[in-house]
Amino acid sequence: MTSRVVTPEAVELELPTAGAAVRALARSFDLVFNAAIIWMISAPLVGVLSLAGNASPVGPVVIGALAGFMFIIGLPVGMEILWRGRSIGKAIFGLRVIGVDGARESPRQALVRGFVAIPEIFLSLGVLAMGSIVLSPRPQRLGDLAAGTIVIRSQPSKGSTVPIAFHPPMGFEGYVRTLPVAALHDEDFVLIRDFLLRVRDFNDESRFRLAMSLATALQGRLAAPVPGLIHPETWLICVASAYQLQAGGLLADAAIGLAPLAPPMAPASRKQSRRQRRNQQRVGA
Repeated sequence: MTSRVVTPEAVELELPTAGAAVRALARSFDLVFNAAIIWMISAPLVGVLSLAGNASPVGPVVIGALAGFMFIIGLPVGMEILWRGRSIGKAIFGLRVIGVDGARESPRQALVRGFVAIPEIFLSLGVLAMGSIVLSPRPQRLGDLAAGTIVIRSQPSKGSTVPIAFHPPMGFEGYVRTLPVAALHDEDFVLIRDFLLRVRDFNDESRFRLAMSLATALQGRLAAPVPGLIHPETWLICVASAYQLQAGGLLADAAIGLAPLAPPMAPASRKQSRRQRRNQQRVGA
């Protein structure tokens, strides 16, 4: 099965999701590996307490409680955080946990998955998890549904669209940070992104007309104030940048050269007609 997601960078991906059987096998490997690690750490500690002549049961009880916590929560969550959504079992079977938007699994999502696993996997012996994976459209267990994650079988293909970072236009940095873009859908951002990356394919008249039409429609939905007289194309760049700032990650990566920047874009070069100037004033009204 595959899941279609649109990343915060407006990259549309078809991701092959992992089914119940392969996830159960990966979890089994994880349980065996985690148990071995816990035993290798806790057994010597119990031996040291015995050699020290500590007859109190408090020491072994504390060690046992810590070992249980590490087995159920500590190792699974820590492994996914440090290994970017992978564990030993997932690595063996080529699986990875990512957000439903295609982004890297966050520490918060890993913690939610880990704590929901207590009743879902350990207390119900995996019955709840298997049932949820089978019945869910994206095969997600309850922990995935709560955390907003999916488990995929492989990385996106190399032919996927490259993420592009839209920096705030100069002088509009503060405005971009205050834009309420939560009402936008992924499809809206894809439309903005595609238009901005293709503006040089249009003549000046078509370029302005398309930018004006798109900006007017989006401005009505966002109900956001517009800073005075602003070119619709510049405003669209502000919206794209605000959307990415809200998602986080890509702009910081671009600053250190890990993601390509959108090519510099400027409004149409030739002199605008009177009608264009009137329309431009409407965007800034």
